[in-house]
Amino acid sequence: MFDQIDAKRKETMAAIDTWARKQSPVVECALIGVGGGVQGAFIGGIMGGMSKMDPNQPAPGMANPQQSMMMNQSPLIMARNFAVLTGSNAGLTAAIKKMRNGKDDVQGAMMASFGSGAAFSLVSGMANAQGQGVVPGMVSTGVVFALMQGAIYQIGKALGGGEKTPETEAEYVYTKGMLNTLGLNKYEKAFMKNQLSDRCLPLLNESSLQDCKIPAGPRLLILNHIDAYYRSWTPPPIPVAVPAGAATSALSNSTVLTPAAAGTTEQPVKSCCAKKNQA
Repeated sequence: MFDQIDAKRKETMAAIDTWARKQSPVVECALIGVGGGVQGAFIGGIMGGMSKMDPNQPAPGMANPQQSMMMNQSPLIMARNFAVLTGSNAGLTAAIKKMRNGKDDVQGAMMASFGSGAAFSLVSGMANAQGQGVVPGMVSTGVVFALMQGAIYQIGKALGGGEKTPETEAEYVYTKGMLNTLGLNKYEKAFMKNQLSDRCLPLLNESSLQDCKIPAGPRLLILNHIDAYYRSWTPPPIPVAVPAGAATSALSNSTVLTPAAAGTTEQPVKSCCAKKNQA
Protein backbone atom coordinates (compact mmCIF):
# COMPACT_ATOMS: atom_id res chain seq x y z
CA MET A 1 0.00 0.00 0.00
CA PHE A 2 2.75 2.46 0.99
CA ASP A 3 4.72 1.51 -2.12
CA GLN A 4 1.71 2.33 -4.28
CA ILE A 5 1.23 5.69 -2.56
CA ASP A 6 4.92 6.54 -2.96
CA ALA A 7 4.87 5.49 -6.62
CA LYS A 8 1.79 7.64 -7.23
CA ARG A 9 3.45 10.57 -5.47
CA LYS A 10 6.58 10.24 -7.62
CA GLU A 11 4.47 9.96 -10.76
CA THR A 12 2.52 13.09 -9.84
CA MET A 13 5.69 15.04 -9.01
CA ALA A 14 7.28 13.97 -12.29
CA ALA A 15 4.19 15.09 -14.22
CA ILE A 16 4.16 18.45 -12.43
CA ASP A 17 7.89 18.90 -13.06
CA THR A 18 7.46 18.09 -16.77
CA TRP A 19 4.59 20.56 -17.06
CA ALA A 20 6.50 23.27 -15.18
CA ARG A 21 9.51 22.95 -17.48
CA LYS A 22 7.28 23.70 -20.47
CA GLN A 23 6.24 27.05 -18.99
CA SER A 24 8.09 30.35 -19.20
CA PRO A 25 11.12 30.72 -16.88
CA VAL A 26 9.22 33.14 -14.63
CA VAL A 27 6.30 30.75 -14.20
CA GLU A 28 8.62 27.80 -13.67
CA CYS A 29 10.62 29.57 -10.95
CA ALA A 30 7.41 30.74 -9.29
CA LEU A 31 6.02 27.21 -9.24
CA ILE A 32 9.26 25.89 -7.76
CA GLY A 33 9.06 28.58 -5.10
CA VAL A 34 5.46 27.64 -4.28
CA GLY A 35 6.46 23.99 -3.97
CA GLY A 36 9.28 24.89 -1.62
CA GLY A 37 6.93 27.12 0.36
CA VAL A 38 4.45 24.28 0.87
CA GLN A 39 7.20 22.07 2.27
CA GLY A 40 8.40 24.88 4.54
CA ALA A 41 4.87 25.54 5.81
CA PHE A 42 4.55 21.88 6.79
CA ILE A 43 7.87 21.94 8.66
CA GLY A 44 7.09 25.26 10.31
CA GLY A 45 3.69 24.02 11.46
CA ILE A 46 5.29 21.01 13.14
CA MET A 47 7.93 23.18 14.80
CA GLY A 48 5.26 25.61 15.99
CA GLY A 49 3.27 22.78 17.49
CA MET A 50 6.35 21.45 19.30
CA SER A 51 7.26 24.89 20.68
CA LYS A 52 3.76 25.24 22.16
CA MET A 53 4.35 22.15 24.25
CA ASP A 54 6.74 24.23 26.39
CA PRO A 55 6.38 27.92 25.43
CA ASN A 56 8.81 29.03 28.18
CA GLN A 57 11.66 26.95 26.72
CA PRO A 58 14.01 29.25 24.74
CA ALA A 59 14.54 28.40 21.11
CA PRO A 60 17.86 26.59 20.52
CA GLY A 61 20.71 28.84 19.42
CA MET A 62 18.81 32.04 20.28
CA ALA A 63 20.58 33.94 23.08
CA ASN A 64 18.48 37.06 22.54
CA PRO A 65 15.09 36.66 24.32
CA GLN A 66 13.34 38.65 21.59
CA GLN A 67 14.78 36.45 18.87
CA SER A 68 13.87 33.36 20.90
CA MET A 69 10.30 34.62 21.15
CA MET A 70 10.16 34.95 17.36
CA MET A 71 10.89 31.23 17.07
CA ASN A 72 8.30 30.25 19.70
CA GLN A 73 5.23 31.33 17.74
CA SER A 74 1.95 29.63 16.96
CA PRO A 75 1.93 26.84 14.36
CA LEU A 76 0.31 29.12 11.77
CA ILE A 77 2.88 31.89 12.18
CA MET A 78 5.75 29.40 12.12
CA ALA A 79 4.25 27.81 9.01
CA ARG A 80 4.14 31.25 7.35
CA ASN A 81 7.72 32.08 8.35
CA PHE A 82 9.19 28.83 7.12
CA ALA A 83 7.08 28.91 3.97
CA VAL A 84 8.73 32.25 3.15
CA LEU A 85 12.17 30.85 4.02
CA THR A 86 12.03 27.66 1.94
CA GLY A 87 9.85 29.09 -0.82
CA SER A 88 12.09 32.09 -1.45
CA ASN A 89 15.17 29.87 -1.32
CA ALA A 90 13.75 27.40 -3.85
CA GLY A 91 12.52 30.14 -6.17
CA LEU A 92 15.75 32.13 -6.00
CA THR A 93 17.84 29.01 -6.55
CA ALA A 94 15.87 28.18 -9.69
CA ALA A 95 16.02 31.77 -10.98
CA ILE A 96 19.76 32.12 -10.36
CA LYS A 97 20.40 28.78 -12.02
CA LYS A 98 18.37 29.87 -15.05
CA MET A 99 20.24 33.17 -15.34
CA ARG A 100 23.59 31.35 -15.11
CA ASN A 101 22.70 28.82 -17.83
CA GLY A 102 22.19 25.93 -15.47
CA LYS A 103 25.37 26.41 -13.46
CA ASP A 104 25.00 25.02 -9.95
CA ASP A 105 27.80 26.06 -7.61
CA VAL A 106 28.51 27.51 -4.17
CA GLN A 107 28.10 31.11 -5.34
CA GLY A 108 24.58 30.46 -6.57
CA ALA A 109 23.66 28.61 -3.39
CA MET A 110 24.96 31.45 -1.23
CA MET A 111 23.12 34.11 -3.22
CA ALA A 112 19.84 32.22 -2.85
CA SER A 113 20.45 31.71 0.87
CA PHE A 114 21.20 35.41 1.35
CA GLY A 115 17.87 36.35 -0.22
CA SER A 116 15.88 33.74 1.69
CA GLY A 117 17.58 34.67 4.97
CA ALA A 118 16.75 38.33 4.46
CA ALA A 119 13.12 37.48 3.62
CA PHE A 120 12.82 35.23 6.67
CA SER A 121 14.31 37.93 8.89
CA LEU A 122 11.73 40.44 7.64
CA VAL A 123 8.62 38.28 7.88
CA SER A 124 9.52 36.71 11.23
CA GLY A 125 10.40 40.01 12.90
CA MET A 126 13.99 38.99 13.60
CA ALA A 127 15.28 42.05 11.74
CA ASN A 128 13.74 44.37 14.35
CA ALA A 129 14.63 42.03 17.21
CA GLN A 130 18.34 42.47 16.48
CA GLY A 131 18.09 46.17 17.36
CA GLN A 132 19.87 47.27 14.18
CA GLY A 133 16.92 48.45 12.16
CA VAL A 134 15.00 46.50 9.53
CA VAL A 135 17.39 46.76 6.58
CA PRO A 136 20.65 46.16 8.51
CA GLY A 137 18.95 43.28 10.31
CA MET A 138 17.88 41.73 7.00
CA VAL A 139 21.39 42.11 5.58
CA SER A 140 23.11 40.61 8.63
CA THR A 141 20.70 37.67 8.73
CA GLY A 142 21.14 37.12 5.00
CA VAL A 143 24.92 37.12 5.39
CA VAL A 144 24.70 34.53 8.20
CA PHE A 145 22.45 32.31 6.10
CA ALA A 146 24.75 32.65 3.08
CA LEU A 147 27.86 31.74 5.08
CA MET A 148 26.13 28.74 6.63
CA GLN A 149 24.93 27.55 3.21
CA GLY A 150 28.41 28.02 1.75
CA ALA A 151 29.93 25.88 4.51
CA ILE A 152 27.26 23.19 4.07
CA TYR A 153 27.74 23.22 0.30
CA GLN A 154 31.49 22.79 0.57
CA ILE A 155 31.11 19.93 3.05
CA GLY A 156 28.61 18.24 0.75
CA LYS A 157 30.93 18.78 -2.20
CA ALA A 158 33.81 17.17 -0.30
CA LEU A 159 31.68 14.17 0.69
CA GLY A 160 29.66 13.72 -2.45
CA GLY A 161 31.80 14.81 -5.37
CA GLY A 162 32.49 17.92 -7.41
CA GLU A 163 30.18 20.61 -8.69
CA LYS A 164 27.65 19.43 -11.24
CA THR A 165 27.86 21.78 -14.19
CA PRO A 166 26.57 21.00 -17.70
CA GLU A 167 30.18 20.50 -18.78
CA THR A 168 30.97 17.94 -16.08
CA GLU A 169 27.64 16.21 -16.66
CA ALA A 170 28.62 15.67 -20.31
CA GLU A 171 31.80 13.88 -19.19
CA TYR A 172 29.77 11.19 -17.40
CA VAL A 173 27.05 10.39 -19.96
CA TYR A 174 28.26 6.87 -20.71
CA THR A 175 29.27 6.22 -17.09
CA LYS A 176 25.76 7.07 -15.93
CA GLY A 177 24.32 4.93 -18.69
CA MET A 178 26.39 1.95 -17.57
CA LEU A 179 25.40 2.35 -13.91
CA ASN A 180 21.76 2.77 -14.88
CA THR A 181 21.89 -0.38 -17.00
CA LEU A 182 23.31 -2.35 -14.06
CA GLY A 183 20.96 -0.79 -11.50
CA LEU A 184 23.88 0.76 -9.63
CA ASN A 185 22.91 4.44 -9.84
CA LYS A 186 23.75 4.96 -6.16
CA TYR A 187 27.46 4.72 -7.02
CA GLU A 188 27.27 7.66 -9.44
CA LYS A 189 28.56 10.07 -6.81
CA ALA A 190 31.50 7.77 -6.08
CA PHE A 191 32.49 7.83 -9.76
CA MET A 192 32.21 11.62 -9.95
CA LYS A 193 34.02 12.18 -6.65
CA ASN A 194 36.96 10.12 -7.90
CA GLN A 195 36.74 11.68 -11.40
CA LEU A 196 36.14 8.35 -13.13
CA SER A 197 34.63 9.89 -16.25
CA ASP A 198 33.74 8.30 -19.60
CA ARG A 199 37.38 8.43 -20.68
CA CYS A 200 38.30 6.18 -17.75
CA LEU A 201 35.83 3.42 -18.56
CA PRO A 202 38.23 1.32 -20.69
CA LEU A 203 40.87 1.61 -17.93
CA LEU A 204 38.76 0.58 -14.92
CA ASN A 205 40.09 -2.27 -12.81
CA GLU A 206 39.53 -3.89 -9.42
CA SER A 207 41.86 -1.52 -7.62
CA SER A 208 40.28 1.68 -8.94
CA LEU A 209 36.80 0.50 -7.93
CA GLN A 210 38.07 -0.49 -4.49
CA ASP A 211 39.46 3.02 -4.06
CA CYS A 212 35.91 4.28 -4.67
CA LYS A 213 34.74 2.02 -1.81
CA ILE A 214 32.42 0.10 -4.13
CA PRO A 215 31.52 -3.35 -2.67
CA ALA A 216 32.70 -6.61 -4.22
CA GLY A 217 29.38 -7.56 -5.84
CA PRO A 218 28.87 -4.30 -7.74
CA ARG A 219 32.57 -4.30 -8.65
CA LEU A 220 32.16 -7.67 -10.36
CA LEU A 221 29.11 -6.45 -12.29
CA ILE A 222 30.87 -3.28 -13.41
CA LEU A 223 34.06 -5.05 -14.48
CA ASN A 224 32.10 -7.71 -16.34
CA HIS A 225 30.22 -4.98 -18.19
CA ILE A 226 33.45 -3.13 -18.94
CA ASP A 227 35.06 -6.30 -20.33
CA ALA A 228 32.04 -6.90 -22.55
CA TYR A 229 31.63 -3.45 -24.02
CA TYR A 230 34.34 -0.93 -23.14
CA ARG A 231 37.85 -2.42 -23.18
CA SER A 232 38.48 -1.50 -26.82
CA TRP A 233 36.05 1.42 -26.85
CA THR A 234 37.04 5.02 -27.58
CA PRO A 235 34.78 7.66 -26.01
CA PRO A 236 33.48 10.37 -28.37
CA PRO A 237 34.85 13.90 -27.91
CA ILE A 238 33.16 16.02 -25.24
CA PRO A 239 31.29 19.04 -26.64
CA VAL A 240 33.12 22.31 -25.97
CA ALA A 241 30.01 24.30 -25.03
CA VAL A 242 27.22 22.25 -23.50
CA PRO A 243 23.97 24.08 -22.60
CA ALA A 244 21.95 23.19 -19.50
CA GLY A 245 20.46 19.72 -19.60
CA ALA A 246 22.52 18.75 -22.66
CA ALA A 247 23.70 15.42 -21.27
CA THR A 248 20.79 13.65 -22.94
CA SER A 249 21.38 15.58 -26.15
CA ALA A 250 25.07 14.68 -26.16
CA LEU A 251 24.09 11.05 -25.71
CA SER A 252 21.58 11.02 -28.55
CA ASN A 253 24.03 12.75 -30.92
CA SER A 254 26.97 10.48 -30.13
CA THR A 255 28.43 8.49 -33.01
CA VAL A 256 29.61 5.68 -30.72
CA LEU A 257 26.74 3.59 -29.36
CA THR A 258 26.92 1.13 -26.49
CA PRO A 259 24.18 -0.72 -24.60
CA ALA A 260 25.05 1.29 -21.48
CA ALA A 261 24.82 4.68 -23.09
CA ALA A 262 22.04 4.23 -25.61
CA GLY A 263 19.92 1.72 -23.70
CA THR A 264 20.13 -0.81 -26.53
CA THR A 265 21.11 -4.43 -26.87
CA GLU A 266 24.44 -5.79 -28.08
CA GLN A 267 23.56 -5.22 -31.74
CA PRO A 268 24.79 -1.60 -32.03
CA VAL A 269 28.14 -2.59 -30.53
CA LYS A 270 28.51 -5.45 -32.98
CA SER A 271 27.68 -3.16 -35.90
CA CYS A 272 30.32 -0.66 -34.74
CA CYS A 273 32.89 -3.39 -34.45
CA ALA A 274 31.94 -4.73 -37.87
CA LYS A 275 32.45 -1.32 -39.43
CA LYS A 276 35.85 -1.09 -37.76
CA ASN A 277 36.88 -4.49 -39.12
CA GLN A 278 35.72 -3.56 -42.63
CA ALA A 279 37.82 -0.41 -42.48
